[in-house]
Amino acid sequence: MEPENKPTEKPRQESQAAKPYLKYSGLAFQMIGIMVLAALGGRKLDAHFGNDTPWWTLGLLLVAIAASMYLVIVSLTKKD
Repeated sequence: MEPENKPTEKPRQESQAAKPYLKYSGLAFQMIGIMVLAALGGRKLDAHFGNDTPWWTLGLLLVAIAASMYLVIVSLTKKD
């Protein structure tokens, strides 16, 4: 009679330990993506309207920062 090979709890613990890192790195990429899209959109709008000062870029970046911070706060306060 051969002993049964029971799966150990170790892989499960490792995957749960990696979960917060994946969550927070995903948040960082979301923040970067939002800001890149805001900057590109702002540059296009500034070029379209012929602005010498990049008002659209600055405005959209401020909105993107506020939206990113909101997403981070909501994500951190969300109960799993």
